[in-house]
Amino acid sequence: MKSRLVPGVILANNDWYVHELYDFLDSIDFTVISANYSRYVIDVNRDMSFRDNKDNYRNSLIYHKTTFGEQIYDTSPDEAIIKNRIETMYLPYHHCLAEEIRQIASNHRKVYLFDLHSFYIQSSADIVLGTRGGQTCSEEFLNVLVKAFREEGFKVEVDAEGLSGGYIVSHYGSLSHTEAVQIEIRYTTYIEDRVFGKEEVIDKNNDLFMATKGRLHRAFIRIKAELESL
Repeated sequence: MKSRLVPGVILANNDWYVHELYDFLDSIDFTVISANYSRYVIDVNRDMSFRDNKDNYRNSLIYHKTTFGEQIYDTSPDEAIIKNRIETMYLPYHHCLAEEIRQIASNHRKVYLFDLHSFYIQSSADIVLGTRGGQTCSEEFLNVLVKAFREEGFKVEVDAEGLSGGYIVSHYGSLSHTEAVQIEIRYTTYIEDRVFGKEEVIDKNNDLFMATKGRLHRAFIRIKAELESL
């Protein structure tokens, strides 16, 4: 991919440090599945039918423009490259996710799916919960999340414009035994309290980061306890 990039192009608005931010989830018995590559390689939160839209990254597995509308490639990925990314990254991710959901559903009445992301510009809230307008989860499940995050002092919004949930919560939340919510956390809440622009984030405020991680850890412990009692 690097050899095809426009010189100096900035691949902004990734989910910076999100893996590290939530690395406590394993320790409190949440199943974790991670896409360990940038959305600019292939976006697993897109429907396969979108596949390769050169004009709008919001409707494409493969991005040809950055989130700031700038061309990414000198030479666009050809069909062989796109097919390879789908077969080696996109499909294995969704196969793994679907299999984990199947296994959990075989032993539990309900599966709760959290799709974790980060954002900056779409809302001033600390955390935005995306439910596709209430289509991907019950009000009871949503209320558990809102309450747990607010008890840790987070400002919470539901279904902010542009953050109402992507393909993952829409698709898997449509299963009869699964409820799904997209959880977006604002850069200023965990990276640094400043203005973010067209940039690749290479550093963070460690004091803020660790404090926010602790608050999230406590919130998820509450969430787990509440969901186990439903």
